[in-house]
Amino acid sequence: MFVLPTWDGKVLKSASLKGQVVVLEFFQTWCPDCQQSSPQLEKIYRKYKDQGLTVVGISHDGQGVKAVEPFVKKYDLTYPVVLGDLSIAINYVGITREDRDGFHIPYVVLIDRKGNIVAQYEEGIDKEATDIGGLELKIKALLGILSVTVDVIQPSAKP
Repeated sequence: MFVLPTWDGKVLKSASLKGQVVVLEFFQTWCPDCQQSSPQLEKIYRKYKDQGLTVVGISHDGQGVKAVEPFVKKYDLTYPVVLGDLSIAINYVGITREDRDGFHIPYVVLIDRKGNIVAQYEEGIDKEATDIGGLELKIKALLGILSVTVDVIQPSAKP
């Protein structure tokens, strides 16, 4: 559970995400991998938001809004971006207060519609942290979107 300020002065409560498939992306604006993954997550968000997907960017930039606002505008991010704190990393990443540097960004947490954490992907360890195609397949499965390919067999012509 969290209640965090967004970059544009609003507040996002995790309770408002109930019933959604949620992707949490822990990032910092200076991170080259984050500069690639955030725009890709935006594309996925736009594609699946009407089917129940929410992406939440969680910035851990020390400069707060001063760093985040230009990033959001540069990449035209329409999903919520919040200003993270240590408590959200403790709750969703599993680090301790003593282990503040215990994970690499981008760090992606995938949450199902029931609010269960079903996957966590860390840059440098899990390819899904930066391989958005692989992440999209997992998102589609949680949304119940199945891609089925059907081969149509044409009747053979009779002589």
